[in-house]
Amino acid sequence: MELFETPLYNGRVFENPRSFNGWKGLPGLRDIFRWRFVERNESHLPSQAVLNHSLPVQVPQFDFTSKLSATWLGHATVFVRLEGISFITDPVWTPRASPFRCIGPFRYRPPPCDIDDLPPLHFGVISHNHYDHLDADAVSTLSAKFPDMEWFVPKGLSDWMRRHVCNNVIHEMTWGESVTLALADGKYQIWCIPAQHWSSRNLVDKNKSLWCGWAIIGMERKFYFAGDTGFCETEFAKLGNNLGPFDLAAIPIGAYSPRWFMKSQHVDPEEAVRMHKLIKAVTTIGIHWGTYKMGSTESYLEPRSKLRQAVEKAGLSDRAVLTLDHGETWTEDPNSRYSSVSSMDST
Repeated sequence: MELFETPLYNGRVFENPRSFNGWKGLPGLRDIFRWRFVERNESHLPSQAVLNHSLPVQVPQFDFTSKLSATWLGHATVFVRLEGISFITDPVWTPRASPFRCIGPFRYRPPPCDIDDLPPLHFGVISHNHYDHLDADAVSTLSAKFPDMEWFVPKGLSDWMRRHVCNNVIHEMTWGESVTLALADGKYQIWCIPAQHWSSRNLVDKNKSLWCGWAIIGMERKFYFAGDTGFCETEFAKLGNNLGPFDLAAIPIGAYSPRWFMKSQHVDPEEAVRMHKLIKAVTTIGIHWGTYKMGSTESYLEPRSKLRQAVEKAGLSDRAVLTLDHGETWTEDPNSRYSSVSSMDST
């Protein structure tokens, strides 16, 4: 019996399964015109002085004492320590998430550290090939710096990785597959998890590679990284029932407005809280916000404030679902098991 739904594949391109009833397909040209030129846009950015106050960037203090810790490095990039191993999610350092230097989503909060400042990494996971999740230069630099580092990528992406960025070991996987690594005197399962999204890096490769989330399961701790996804209740419930509960999750909360345009591909903060509950997470960190000007129309701080509202509405503790400053580290408290200083109270 399969634990998860499998993606549709016709030998050329992947599609979300028909059971993903939240997937309505990608918007057409008329929708794109309405989104870009008709919709009210609240996404303007304030001065650097205001940004420095409202979205401070800390020099990371990586934790090596807890069995589980996570440092948010901006957008969907998280440095994770789990039971003695280190890994990174969707490492992106580029100033512009685009194939072009002058157009496309630009980074308005700098990376908290350089790649050279990162501690050694055992592996990295890539959720899909969009430019704000797959930075070829960053992957290439990491691979050269850590030649023993392994990569986990969705189906259809390994050839591109080998051609463009690295010669490291690459594990290409589809939903429901897992690989077990023997590292640091322990065994760790890396699971490829369904996501409701799509892929493309140019005009001719749409959906030729898959998209996914990742679950990393140690001997005592479990971590889930959602990547990019719309809300898919059945698959998130399966994840919680089959692999959960998760000690820590990283779930996107930004780039969700307008809903009629973004809903199929990006969860909003309220849906992120619903995901937190469905996957049976103890703690969730909100990611995929406050870093790049992605083209969505919500205010740059709205994801954080709406997440706070959704957490309160759900009756959860503000330590259960939270956000971090850029460079801030969440650590597991050995006394109460979980502890973090939430940045949701920042203005």
